[in-house]
Amino acid sequence: MHFSLRYLPLAFCTLGACALAAPGELVMLAPLDQAMPIVRFQNGAISGGIVKDVGDLLALRLGRRPVYITADSPEVTPALSSGRADAMCYVMPFWIDGDYNWSVPLLPDAEMVAARSDMPHLRSLKDLKDKPVGTVIHYRYPRVEQVLGKRFRRVDAGSMEKNIQQMVAGKLPYTMMSEATLNYLHRTRTALNVRADLVFSAYKAHCAFSQKSTVPFEDATKAIDALIKDGSIDQIMARYR
Repeated sequence: MHFSLRYLPLAFCTLGACALAAPGELVMLAPLDQAMPIVRFQNGAISGGIVKDVGDLLALRLGRRPVYITADSPEVTPALSSGRADAMCYVMPFWIDGDYNWSVPLLPDAEMVAARSDMPHLRSLKDLKDKPVGTVIHYRYPRVEQVLGKRFRRVDAGSMEKNIQQMVAGKLPYTMMSEATLNYLHRTRTALNVRADLVFSAYKAHCAFSQKSTVPFEDATKAIDALIKDGSIDQIMARYR
């Protein structure tokens, strides 16, 4: 089923400029460290991507107006825990601190290592020992940390997009990336000198809802279930493949 959003104007604000959600709003959190197809930013405001598409439809189902807060990684937990944001989608429980109401898994993706095309192929995560690998600051990579321990040589950047730029420029041999992001890059950029090397964790991401949200979690659960059952989530994901 396709929904029209023409009667639901969007609102955008920075974290410091937003108080608790006003009546009739659904305040969604959009982390600034993500990249397309998960999220697109223009002039500091969310302008597209899976997070926005899901948020728009979720708000419509709930009969609310979608409002988007942009936040750096350290701001995510305070925003969700305090109720300044109602929810954040495209997240896993071990990615963020705090206690939240979790949706069912709904957004398929995978964690992977991407490589410059001139780099040796990785047979396993163990081949990354002592090799510099692009990571996003404050991100957790528990599987990689478990395998490599102190021989995990993180090269932190502020966002996944910056890591991609570093690798394309020849400054990094490998980088951690979402499979969806690399697939999107190959679809939208010609002659990309980056290959998919090693997928090490497939998952379905959730939406996390603040326990202080004014949106009843039961209503949010019903809305998400409806978006899954009517094929809306599949349509969103297919749009970026």
